[in-house]
Amino acid sequence: MARSKDEMTIVEHLVEFRRRFIAVVICFFLVFCITLLFAGELYAYLTRGFDKPLLVLGPNDILWIYINLASLMAFTVTLPFTTYQIWQFVKPGLRDNEARAIFSYIPATFVCFVLGLAFGYYFVSPAILEVLLKLGEGLFDTQITAQNYLIFLLHTTVPLAVLFELPVVVSFLTSIGIITPLFLTHYRRYAYFVLLVLAVMAVVLTPADFISDLAMTAPLILLYEVSVTLSKLIYKRKQRKYKDK
Repeated sequence: MARSKDEMTIVEHLVEFRRRFIAVVICFFLVFCITLLFAGELYAYLTRGFDKPLLVLGPNDILWIYINLASLMAFTVTLPFTTYQIWQFVKPGLRDNEARAIFSYIPATFVCFVLGLAFGYYFVSPAILEVLLKLGEGLFDTQITAQNYLIFLLHTTVPLAVLFELPVVVSFLTSIGIITPLFLTHYRRYAYFVLLVLAVMAVVLTPADFISDLAMTAPLILLYEVSVTLSKLIYKRKQRKYKDK
């Protein structure tokens, strides 16, 4: 009699994990090879605000730029596939409602990640760059190279893209009953403090003015409030289902 997937041994689970991990790596590599062809166009778009081409200190910098931009694009494009593989791996250990909840949030993980990247690039990065350049105005002859500018962009966009997954995480945890809207509202003040610390650590800010700090933390607080609202809607829907039964 064949065993169900729920009765797999630890070794079989590890083999299953290895198989899905290899699938993710292969998918990432294939997408990376494709996105590498468009890294130049993405670099031109990201640096279109400068009057003249940025400096590079050697051919290694050019290779670094292409690899990092292609890696970021490949990670973003393969994120839904990666999430799907994670869902398939943990699905046997979940209840039907939990499995459906994770699956329904797979597209949302991609959308929120892209929104976080866009928000960081269009709003946060320009504001922080302007503050930092003003701090050195009249004191330094600032030379921005292509590599250190892209490092700055990655530091101010990727962490925000990760933080933008907060509504998805909260919605999922509410769907499976781990957290409730009451929990989120009760610990709201602590959450605000944690978001502030995460924001400062994420973008590695040097001392700036109050307006810059406010501009950086306000969207994160808004994200938390959106998460609370979604949690309330999901919780109310669950309560209605239980009453109907």
